Amino acid sequence: MPKHFKRGVKREHHFLKGLEKPLEEIARIPGVKKVIPGRIYASDSRGFEIKVTRETQTGLKLVAKSDGSVQEVFLVVDKADRERVWRGIETLAEEWEKS
Repeated sequence: MPKHFKRGVKREHHFLKGLEKPLEEIARIPGVKKVIPGRIYASDSRGFEIKVTRETQTGLKLVAKSDGSVQEVFLVVDKADRERVWRGIETLAEEWEKS
């Protein structure tokens, strides 16, 4: 793994509050090659949420929301694994909502 990756998650830039552990869980889903956090935007969001928004050329794009901020997250996933990874993230998101 390149030097900025730890536990499958790129750590060169900042994360939203509470996002690091869920990204590590996502990185453990079979088929996820890399987790790359993107830009952070201000928003009026409340609470914590992660959801898959769409497929990209290299994998999936997620949006993570946490108390007043939104962060894009990109996953590198092979085409054959994308649906399974998407379902895995939805399952994890349900668990995070309960806790």
